Amino acid sequence: MSDEELLRAIRADAGIAEMLVRFDFDLERAAGGPAEVIALPDGGALEMIAGDASGGAFLLAGPPAASRPVVYAGSEGEGGLIAPDLRTALALVVGLSSLHDATSMPLGDGGALREWLAFADSEIREDWPELDEDRARLRAALDLPPAEGLLPVLHESAADERYRPVSDAGDVYESMLG
Repeated sequence: MSDEELLRAIRADAGIAEMLVRFDFDLERAAGGPAEVIALPDGGALEMIAGDASGGAFLLAGPPAASRPVVYAGSEGEGGLIAPDLRTALALVVGLSSLHDATSMPLGDGGALREWLAFADSEIREDWPELDEDRARLRAALDLPPAEGLLPVLHESAADERYRPVSDAGDVYESMLG
C-alpha cells in the first residue's frame, strides 16, 4: 500500500483517524499548513499531512511517489526526518510515548533510552489505561510494525541533514536529537 493509499484509508475510517488523534497525529491540523513556510535545504517541497497538539507538523518530502520520507517540523524550531515512509512514521507515533521522548537522549546500546520510554509509557497509562490495547488495534488496522525495532531508524533518520527543514527566512531547524 502506498503512502497515499494509506492516508486515504485513514481518512475513510473515522475511528482510526480519531484514535490517531489520541496518539497526537491529527490529520485535520494539516488543513492550515505548517506554522511557517518551510522547505528542505535543497528547496524541495514538503506536504503537511498531520499536526500535533504542540503545533508541530508531519510532512511528506519530495514529489508524489509510492513512498515518501516523513519529516517532522516542531513549533519550537526543531525538526528533521523521522522515517523513510509513512507506515514507519505511524509505527513510531503509535508505538512510542512521543518522538520527543525517543530523540531526547542518544541511542547508544538502546538500554537507557528504552528504559526512559518505558517510564514515559507508564506515566501515560495512568491517564490512558487502554494504551496498549489501542496501540495493538492501530497496529493491526494499519499493518504497522512494532516501534521498538525502529529506534535506530528514527535516530539515523533524524541525523540526516538533507531533511532538516529550512524556514522562508533561511533559518535551519535544530536537530531533534538530544
